[in-house]
Amino acid sequence: MESQRQVSVLPQKTSRFAILGLRVLTTILLVVPLAILVSNVLSVDRDQKYHFYDFVPYRYMAASSVIGIAFSVFQTGVAVVRLRRENHGNILLDFYCDKVMSTLLATGSVAGFVMTAQLQKQWGEAVSDYYHKYFKRSYAADGLVFLAFVCTFILSVLSSYALPKKF
Repeated sequence: MESQRQVSVLPQKTSRFAILGLRVLTTILLVVPLAILVSNVLSVDRDQKYHFYDFVPYRYMAASSVIGIAFSVFQTGVAVVRLRRENHGNILLDFYCDKVMSTLLATGSVAGFVMTAQLQKQWGEAVSDYYHKYFKRSYAADGLVFLAFVCTFILSVLSSYALPKKF
């Protein structure tokens, strides 16, 4: 009787390069919205300015982006070392960390989307083009964090394929 083996979707070397590419893409997709979020300032009056840190959901999104950048940069370095040494490393830790990061980025993205929609609804029809520019930038940052979530979700799926081989 043949032993049942889990067949990988991608060849081993290709999957390692795909993982490395997704980690780099995730880092880029988190740095850009963080820059947008930090530079997106809404000046209502000369005395009244709104920054991202004035709204809790935007702070959460910024924090999740910073944590995601740190994790992604670290995991990119680990992926490069594993690629050079042809080592699998701690697959179970990678699996759980990818799950936690994808959840953190998903909730950060949703918090940003909800906050932007709430501000848009709160300020209503009295919104000028200047406000629209603020909202467009906010939605762009939210969408990029969501794309980073998609990348980490794909990474968590790829890391789950490695589990049956190891355990």
